Amino acid sequence: MGRWLALGCALVWPRLGHGQASHPWSVYLRDGGRSPLYAFASYSFGRPVLMVGAIVDTPNEYTEYLAGGGVNLFAASGNGASLLALGSKATDSWYLEVYGLPTLTVGRLSATGFAGLYIPVESRGVRQYFLDPVTVLWRVHRRLALGGSYTVYKIAGVAGRHGAGPAVQITFPAASATIDALAAISSFTDELRLTLQFVF
Repeated sequence: MGRWLALGCALVWPRLGHGQASHPWSVYLRDGGRSPLYAFASYSFGRPVLMVGAIVDTPNEYTEYLAGGGVNLFAASGNGASLLALGSKATDSWYLEVYGLPTLTVGRLSATGFAGLYIPVESRGVRQYFLDPVTVLWRVHRRLALGGSYTVYKIAGVAGRHGAGPAVQITFPAASATIDALAAISSFTDELRLTLQFVF
């Protein structure tokens, strides 16, 4: 309940987006109860973009606080990616984290991804990477899209966690809500995940 309350409170904040001049602020919020709460806010200056965020995994007593910047590389069609480098103070170590946020839309079909690489800057840190998630959707209505999501998270020395399942997205003029019903493929815990994205 506490996590969903945090998500609700965050609705008053300014979507990791393309950085259009008309919507420079963006917010990304994600929670599923069995995975960490992700909360990011970014401000775009056109191509340059600044970002801050937090990742909170209360059951495992793990937290990250991140800040950094990068560049938006989008065509006029909206296809492209944001590339970012962030410094992260995590519970176990300091990290340099590199994020790639690609977007591709062709007609009614769209694909988005959230990929990251953890590079430890202290000996106690652990190298890891994730694609969490990649989502492919088919727009059946101007406000409704159906499809599926896949996620993988790999920590050095530990078996990779893989999950996949159906996805539903509802869009609004400056926001979207996506629900992923992820089931285990390997070393993954089933979960129902909600992602909220906003721009203004």
